[in-house]
Amino acid sequence: MKKISTFLICGIIGIISVFADNVIIKSPGYFNAPIRDGHELFPDSLVFPRDAESIHIPDIGMIGRFDNYGFTNLKKVSFGDIDYMPGALFLNNNTIEEIEFNGFIGHFDCELVINCPNLRKIVFHGPISSTGGHGFAHNCPQLDSVIFEGAVVNFGLGLFPDQLCPRLSNYTNRGAFLSVYNDSLTPAATIAQLRNNPRLISDLERIAEWQAEVLTATNPGWMRALQYQNSKILLPVLEQLNSKKSIVLKRAMEYAWNLGDEVKTDLEILKESPAYRCDTDQKPEFVYAHPSDTLLSLSRERFNLDSIAGNGDDISRIKNLLYWVHNNIPHDGSNGLAPGARNLRNTFDCSKRDSCGYNCRALAICLTEALLAEGIPARYITCESKKWDTDNDCHVICVAWSETLGKWIWVDPTFAAYVADENGLLLHPGEVRYRLQNDMPLILNEDANWNNRSKQDKEYYLDEYMAKNLYIMSANTFNQAEPEGETTHNIGKVVAIVPVGSNYTNAHIVTTDDEWFWQAPDIIR
Repeated sequence: MKKISTFLICGIIGIISVFADNVIIKSPGYFNAPIRDGHELFPDSLVFPRDAESIHIPDIGMIGRFDNYGFTNLKKVSFGDIDYMPGALFLNNNTIEEIEFNGFIGHFDCELVINCPNLRKIVFHGPISSTGGHGFAHNCPQLDSVIFEGAVVNFGLGLFPDQLCPRLSNYTNRGAFLSVYNDSLTPAATIAQLRNNPRLISDLERIAEWQAEVLTATNPGWMRALQYQNSKILLPVLEQLNSKKSIVLKRAMEYAWNLGDEVKTDLEILKESPAYRCDTDQKPEFVYAHPSDTLLSLSRERFNLDSIAGNGDDISRIKNLLYWVHNNIPHDGSNGLAPGARNLRNTFDCSKRDSCGYNCRALAICLTEALLAEGIPARYITCESKKWDTDNDCHVICVAWSETLGKWIWVDPTFAAYVADENGLLLHPGEVRYRLQNDMPLILNEDANWNNRSKQDKEYYLDEYMAKNLYIMSANTFNQAEPEGETTHNIGKVVAIVPVGSNYTNAHIVTTDDEWFWQAPDIIR
């Protein structure tokens, strides 16, 4: 699994060259075009004495990193306006003591300062459209003062003990935050507070003008989508303040929206998905291997799956097997599938032998096999986005048939996750998809997690990640051990359920018939 976000931008590296007694700072070249039409992205060069104690960066489109290369005694850096700053803007800098942002900031990414042992103070004087999240600084032991004096639309920062900034107990808020990651640290401003403060209203109007320029720019890259989401926070505030800039921003948002899916969230794209449609076309049968199957019997006996599943009802047995796979085969999306046969025994053994994890597909195939070995019909479901032909990220989960409920239920071994409605009824992916589209309640189990290290919440796991990946779903028609890859037995075909009008071609059979796709398991052999 990959999660695409502003965190990835933290890898940008600025180019700093040293010539004689000067340091020349050049653009890192991340953006290929100006973020705003008519605004220079980066000047030909910024030249400063290498022994300077203080330097000022003029108004600029973006900036590269300041590390230890070149500067020998740099204690203070100040900035004018800047559209974008990458994460780790100050990295491994042993001399810097103070950073001052005097102008407007469009966006800055996560962990802005890293490994700066003498850094004491950071001040943001002007307005900010958005920040990354959720870490701000890492390993800056002297940092004790981070001050925000202007308005911030989307404040995504938090403070965590493992960031190794022991003197930084909170942010100093002398401005106003419209949306905050942690309101116990930095509470959001009220309309009443804003209405009585002309300086903050001016800040918000400045942000609106900038957002409008980004939304209507020729080629602002991913910044358009990011600022569209931020403009959705700002626009209603401006309207309540009766600001004329609300009209400018609203028109820019309409322009961006009409460009297509570029600025829409994955949930918005899912909500706009055409409906399914039943048909009478001839389609194959879904088949489920009998627990007496030779390969299933080998796994059942090898791992004592009867004991792991337990003697409770089928729901408790399904959950026990889910947790067992989750706890015994780590997830590592970069490691692919285990070499060799795609069965539970081989994947388990390779994981232990090589002390590694495997991707979500491997885990889902393993859980499907464990469920089938215990006589519980199961399928692994590949979940993909609308942009399946260009999006290299998908997610694979399982569904298990509950005789108690008379329906399929969602079980995801990567995150030890299952999903219920407001009454506790467990749901299958098709039902979750429908509820996401219609803003209906969804409950993710409290102990959902990644590798027993990172807790998952409904807002990310369902509203963001799975909202993207529930546009198209596919399954194997023959569910068994070794359902694909290296095997000596016959394997099934891939069948995909898609909305009407989809151009999906990555399956043997493509259908819009959701009733057929979620049919009860009739054939077990």
